[in-house]
Amino acid sequence: MVGTSKKEASDKPPFLAFVSNTGDMDVLKSFCQNQDWADDLILQGDIRTAAEYLKKNVSPALLLVELPSAADASAQLDALAEVCDPDTKVLTIGDVNEYSFYVWLIDLGISNYLLKPLTGPVVETAYNKAMSIGGAGGKDKTPAKIIAVVGTRGGVGATTIALNLAGIIATGASKKNVALVDLDPQEGTVSLSLDIEPSRSLRDALEKPDRIDSLFIERVMTKPMPNLSVLSAEESLLEHIKIHENAGDMLLKELRAKFDFVVIDVPRYLNNYARQCLRKADFVLVVTELTLLSLRDVLRLGDLMRESFKMNPPLIVANKVGFATKQEMKVADFEKGINATIVYSIPFMPDVFMPISADIPAVKAKGHVSTRPLYELAAQLVPVLKKSGAKEKKGLGLFSMGKKA
Repeated sequence: MVGTSKKEASDKPPFLAFVSNTGDMDVLKSFCQNQDWADDLILQGDIRTAAEYLKKNVSPALLLVELPSAADASAQLDALAEVCDPDTKVLTIGDVNEYSFYVWLIDLGISNYLLKPLTGPVVETAYNKAMSIGGAGGKDKTPAKIIAVVGTRGGVGATTIALNLAGIIATGASKKNVALVDLDPQEGTVSLSLDIEPSRSLRDALEKPDRIDSLFIERVMTKPMPNLSVLSAEESLLEHIKIHENAGDMLLKELRAKFDFVVIDVPRYLNNYARQCLRKADFVLVVTELTLLSLRDVLRLGDLMRESFKMNPPLIVANKVGFATKQEMKVADFEKGINATIVYSIPFMPDVFMPISADIPAVKAKGHVSTRPLYELAAQLVPVLKKSGAKEKKGLGLFSMGKKA
């Protein structure tokens, strides 16, 4: 570390922020007051100011810095890393409205990227999420990223997208260990789609989540292929499953500790358990048809994530495109209606996607016109997969649904 006048580690502040405008400073000072912290933890400046400050001062538990631009972000983050303690968690804020920029930051290990101007609920959610990761157990492993996939309506193919994304990530250049989890314990279809035995004992764990530990995860998951483990049950419809209020949190906690990526197939009926898991997601994909009914539900899901969950808006994936051309809206009209971009469109190819087999369609038919968009989508979520040749899609409006009119 540079400098000799650093304070002792016991004086480590819980939080420190460097922002440029008074509006964001006021929001952060209010946040500090709610935490019973002194508002002198909020300083005017940006990431360059933070780097100079940390040359002679101890790093906080959580550091929030403003990025002036995307062009200089790499050099500025390198300079910050030279003077910042490695165990400090970092939040970044800025004006760059690019999904690829967000993914790049997350891949570097940044806890989150927030779009300016800041609001109190967004700051509080980002703080709680950052500080809940990696605090227990003394493990060095980076917690898994969670990719949630939810459909606008039954039958749009959310399970198909979740299953194929998990397979691509598990078999790609990343060589990552992936968990594919069907959150619906009674009507989930992941195990049936892969022609594997459904997982046992999931019901017991959801009703009594104190049973969930690393040994339980190892015992109940099925491995249809290397680097991919599946958790998917088929409990009887004759009985009511009383899912414990903490089941989602405890299940994802163990999965994040064990795997590199967790892909969750979220049921369309968002009960408390499903909502709990959805809130934990680092990325949310909403799978839709190009119909007026699905357009309405894309808007409703976006409102739920923004208003209730205080999350960034989801990525929109159109599936089964061409299945019913007379009933489908034009892409431009659909995007105008949802005020967001459809990031990828998957054509209707039943011969590729519908066979029930242990072979994952996107892996078996790699290079097929219908699976290419899935590889490109996977590369957006897992940048190391770009080495396999998937092209990066620029200019995705990650925050386009996040601003109120």
